Amino acid sequence: MRRLVPLLLALVISACNGGPPSNASGSQVYTQVCATCHSADFSGGIGPALGPGSNSANQPDEFLITTITHGRGRMPSFRTTLTEQQILDVVSYIREVQSG
Repeated sequence: MRRLVPLLLALVISACNGGPPSNASGSQVYTQVCATCHSADFSGGIGPALGPGSNSANQPDEFLITTITHGRGRMPSFRTTLTEQQILDVVSYIREVQSG
């Protein structure tokens, strides 16, 4: 339950903010939408780590795109919060960080 409260709070804040501006970079999208659960340094927290050597580094881009778009497990869908381009940009940013 203690871990669920921050997740719900993050989702409410994200929903109230209406998501990042349409011209936000992948880095800005990550900071505003993803870092709350996956941490600013990609080390994980509520959500799994996304940095170099993480499980997501071994997944194809389509896996990340589908996960962000439709959600997976405790992760909610962001299809109404992010545009398709923002999702592609944040995946590109994650890949950039993963490659060092």
